[in-house]
Amino acid sequence: MLLPLSVRQEPQKYAPVRTLMLYLTEECNLRCTYCFVKKQPKFMSRETALKTMDYVMQRSISGGEYSVSVAFFGGEPFLAVERMQEVVDYGQQSRTNVYKNFEFSATTNCTLANAAVEKVIRQGEMTLLLSVDGGEQASRWRPRVSGRESYSLVRKNLSRLASWAQHSTARVTFTPENLQLLKSVREVLELAPIGVALCPVVEADWSGHEQALDEAYEELGDWFLAEFRAGRRPPLEVAWDLLRDYGRRIHCQRRPDRPCPVGDGLLAVDTQGNVMPCHRFLHRPERLGRVEDGRLPAERWRYAHLQTLEIPDCENCLARTVCAGGCRAVALDGGYGLEGIHPHHCLLLRAQMRMVQRIYQEVHSHENYGRFLSSRPSLGVLGELLKLGS
Repeated sequence: MLLPLSVRQEPQKYAPVRTLMLYLTEECNLRCTYCFVKKQPKFMSRETALKTMDYVMQRSISGGEYSVSVAFFGGEPFLAVERMQEVVDYGQQSRTNVYKNFEFSATTNCTLANAAVEKVIRQGEMTLLLSVDGGEQASRWRPRVSGRESYSLVRKNLSRLASWAQHSTARVTFTPENLQLLKSVREVLELAPIGVALCPVVEADWSGHEQALDEAYEELGDWFLAEFRAGRRPPLEVAWDLLRDYGRRIHCQRRPDRPCPVGDGLLAVDTQGNVMPCHRFLHRPERLGRVEDGRLPAERWRYAHLQTLEIPDCENCLARTVCAGGCRAVALDGGYGLEGIHPHHCLLLRAQMRMVQRIYQEVHSHENYGRFLSSRPSLGVLGELLKLGS
């Protein structure tokens, strides 16, 4: 007699968290004109910080994952360096029957680099995302609270911070007002020989800037190819990630499985201990409980089970094989819903992919291509966020 096989009536409710982003503070010593964080003098308490670490160690949250990433965000997280040190110390304690290895990272504006900052970076063996938009002219959009320029601090601190970290990537945020991409990349590399990630502000007003955007990427592509021909690896990290993804899917034309890691392998916690689908939900009403709850509510599965199949598929788009719809918080803020696409995401990604496709055609069969492609340590979820411009 044949026994009927059980049929799962609903998706499996298991999605271990691999990256937790912590808002140690919402305060910042800069007032970048494009930043989505509303600057407020809110700081995470020691009690909340340690409860958050206990929270992510629970099997109901991180499951059987051995390596869990804790990413410090802000505001400027090094304004709360003492709290950061307490989190790192707590995460590195030995525990009975708890086997978690914490990998720490931080996103910083490069204005703070003192002994306490060096200690926590070195002890935590941190990966750093160094927010620096280029040279003095590009830094006009990043004034200090007093209104004074911030570039002199970046120029002094960037190479020091990079030398203390296990791995560093410079994040160059750009808007329609700062489209000299190659100039910005060169200015960063003059300060430190590190990887560079170009991240557009998707929600900026890009109407009327399409031609300038294409020209900026064409110039950048020319430089990339010139460097490659000379036997040097161009350190454009997002471009390398897109080259890899494009090469993997070019023949099968398959899209990525998920639009972004929101609410799946990624969660965020604000200064008050509220759990969010990701760090970009800081000023949105959606919450997934609090860290003291010790569990995730059913609302989490709305995000954890979100698939690219639910996002509109532009069948003839040149970016189709690398695009899954972009940042969900940006789409929601723009009024396009959780399953929608912000039109600026399409504009920006298509412009970048025109450069990537041109590069791929020339370099993919070269003997240096595979070596250069694999020479960068993986940034995991943080790398995915860089590709979204988040």
